[in-house]
Amino acid sequence: MMGLPIQLLSARIGVARGRHLAELCRKEYQYWAGLLLWFMSELALIGANIQEVIGSVIAIKILSNGFFPIWAGVIITASDCFIFLFLENYGVRKLEAVFAVLISTMALSFAWMFADAKPSGKELFVGLLVPKLSSKTVRQAIGVVGCVIMPHNVFLHSALVQSRKIDPKKKGHVQEALNYYSIESSVALLISFMINLFVTTVFAKGFYGSAEANNLGLLNAGQYLNEKYGGGLFPILYIWGIGLLAAGQSSTVTGTYAGQFIMGGFINIRLEKWIAFPD
Repeated sequence: MMGLPIQLLSARIGVARGRHLAELCRKEYQYWAGLLLWFMSELALIGANIQEVIGSVIAIKILSNGFFPIWAGVIITASDCFIFLFLENYGVRKLEAVFAVLISTMALSFAWMFADAKPSGKELFVGLLVPKLSSKTVRQAIGVVGCVIMPHNVFLHSALVQSRKIDPKKKGHVQEALNYYSIESSVALLISFMINLFVTTVFAKGFYGSAEANNLGLLNAGQYLNEKYGGGLFPILYIWGIGLLAAGQSSTVTGTYAGQFIMGGFINIRLEKWIAFPD
């Protein structure tokens, strides 16, 4: 809910001003302030991309049954990122289609896990309406917020809305575009909320209050899930791997794409995609 107004303001700026947020920051703020904002944005983006690449690497290791080592997973992730970004040369809509496929795969995978876990609907509903946190879970709560909030997406959103040609002088067209962007952002954040709900619920039901929770991490999460919920028709380990791979790939591509706009907007340097990837 807190992210929706920010995303809507980001879209409004892009449509009404015809420039994305990083460009407007360079124009409106003093040089030193723009540099400071650029440095903080790049630092946040690098931190986000590191965890996204790690997620993809672990997913590749899971799906290959450990055949690919960590370094090979990094190379595969980087190669995939270049291929997906190359699609932009054939139009932004092609890249949007790739994002749609990756997000759909991620949502279906985690929804499958949620169905396998069979959580109590009543407890889940009560937990959503009346959240309770003890002092011992503050660190985990902050971690969840940090995982969900991605500041670079604000810069990216203000830039992507300009891919559709809208005359800012025609108020009717601008308002119509903003209405559609509001619907688009609301649906996207709802899907994001559901995906996070699926993942959090599965792990909370399986490991909350158990001794295994102390040893649980991204690297061994799939194995713990498999031991807890069993194989079933399709082993939950591989469902987790597929969802994790889709999440990592979509986030890595998004981060690299946002990095181009951040650097180009704040300091007016345009980098090729293959150079911008380490961002």
